[in-house]
Amino acid sequence: MTASILDNATTPDRFSIDLDKPSLVKIDHLACYQIDGEDAAQFLQGQFSNDINAISPATGQLSSYSTPKGRMLAIFYICKRGDEFLLIISKDIAEAIMERLQMYIMRSKVSIKALDETSLIGLCNDASGEILNSLKLEVPKDEYQVSTSNALVCMNIPGISPRYLIIGDETLHKEITSLDTNNINVYSNTYWQWLDIMAGIPNITINTQEAFVPQMANMELIEGVSFSKGCYPGQEIVARLHYLGNTNRRMFRIEVEQDEPINIGDDIYTQDSDQPIGKFMSVITEAGKKYSGLAVLRIEAVKQNQLAIGSPSGNSAQIMPLPYDVPIELKEK
Repeated sequence: MTASILDNATTPDRFSIDLDKPSLVKIDHLACYQIDGEDAAQFLQGQFSNDINAISPATGQLSSYSTPKGRMLAIFYICKRGDEFLLIISKDIAEAIMERLQMYIMRSKVSIKALDETSLIGLCNDASGEILNSLKLEVPKDEYQVSTSNALVCMNIPGISPRYLIIGDETLHKEITSLDTNNINVYSNTYWQWLDIMAGIPNITINTQEAFVPQMANMELIEGVSFSKGCYPGQEIVARLHYLGNTNRRMFRIEVEQDEPINIGDDIYTQDSDQPIGKFMSVITEAGKKYSGLAVLRIEAVKQNQLAIGSPSGNSAQIMPLPYDVPIELKEK
């Protein structure tokens, strides 16, 4: 692949949506796979939590893949390019997930292919749509809306400000590299992950596979689950939690300042209990000592609001607002 301005991506000096110019983000923590074939839609409909039949060349979605016990193995975006489905998934688990899906294809006419040469680029703060227009892409104004141009696909990703995931080939890098870098920020994937955290968009990586059912990660609150589609692995568990309303864990955004590193999958406690009451689902560091993350926590611990990191005597963490309401009261059975 030819040199690209994204090769010089850096972590921003400050994490903010109030930046002075558009930002391109090197999305190298995710991988892209193509799933196609005569039976592709039917096959995927029987595997994932969302309604694959609702996907069109103009509309993508967030979805998940679970074990029969309802524990999530992956969270991903999925959209279409022509008749092909494009699945965007965390790179560290991608190959294993595709191998697992391959096992269930059997005699179905379905093909799964890794798009190793495909480029994934994030675009933020392009208020006028100037960069998208230069790529001959229309601005997809609604969440999960998709626009296409030749081999390029652009999906509107939910966030606290408009942002877009652009999928393309080497031509995309050539087009991007021709832009005036004096008027563009070029950031690493850490900035995109921060935007995910601020937006309350979860992700599954190797350290959190099979740890959570979709509702624990607020997936139904952000249009990642369909309760009207047919069966898929874990569907019975997910539906029971939805209709009985007895999930006792939810995902929240938290912040903490400390010297010791925090990693995805690390446990969270309360100050009066030696049993963990939650786990980090995603986390990034800001300015070395400030950590922002999404964590799945027991609801009663959230009400106490006395969180501690790593142990009951660890540094205290603060629960921060999300752009959507998280229910903390259980429904009556």
